[in-house]
Amino acid sequence: MDTTAAHADVVQRIGIGKSGADRLFDQVVDRLALGIVSGRYPAGELLPNEAAFATEVPVSRSSYREALKFLTSKGLIEAKPKTGTRVRPRSAWNLLDPDILRWSLQDGASVQFARDLFELRRTIEPEVARFAALRRTDADLATIADALQRMETLTPLSAASISADLEFHEAVFEASGNRAFASLKGVVSTTILWSQNVKKKIGTDEFTRSLADHRRVYDAIRSRDAAKAHALTLFLVADALDTTEQALAVQAMACRANPKVLHIR
Repeated sequence: MDTTAAHADVVQRIGIGKSGADRLFDQVVDRLALGIVSGRYPAGELLPNEAAFATEVPVSRSSYREALKFLTSKGLIEAKPKTGTRVRPRSAWNLLDPDILRWSLQDGASVQFARDLFELRRTIEPEVARFAALRRTDADLATIADALQRMETLTPLSAASISADLEFHEAVFEASGNRAFASLKGVVSTTILWSQNVKKKIGTDEFTRSLADHRRVYDAIRSRDAAKAHALTLFLVADALDTTEQALAVQAMACRANPKVLHIR
């Protein structure tokens, strides 16, 4: 994957460099979307009109309408003549859409939902790594190596090191040479981004320890050892699930002690 493109994707994901109008649009979209995924706006219910919503977030008519169009394109809501804009049932949502996944995780992820996501990663990523070992180009390998080098030298779990982590995994997807696999990299990146932010609660030791595992995956891809790349990636994902569950347990304890601090369901 082109490093510049990967970096641009990460920048867009965390909102760096956006204009005031773009940030307002994002704020309106996120507020509405979180209201939908949390059940504040249940399926079949009318969304608030612009005037009612403006009591929570100052918003222009154009920004609000653009936000509704965006959420309609995501399948969360639908507008019908004479009946207004209503929330669609959860069964109609595409939970693998990176934005819907991000909102769902931001609302609060259960341990079971985390397991579901990591089961998806465990099914896909080892095969992606296997194909990457067989098909990678020298340019692919250089991109993976560059991301790994930054992971190993930047401050653990900083925004920059997490960005490098995402770029590492996305570059492996690209190296697989499979467009269908590559189309799923956004789901994996969103899951990793959420997981790494959750794991900040338990310190940086896990991130530092996992660097050796990432290095071994890289070495297997470099040496074109497909079976080893598959096995090592399977271990990497399983270990990430284990530490994510630990972090969720820590969050749950903190939530019980102070419900206002965290939202875990």
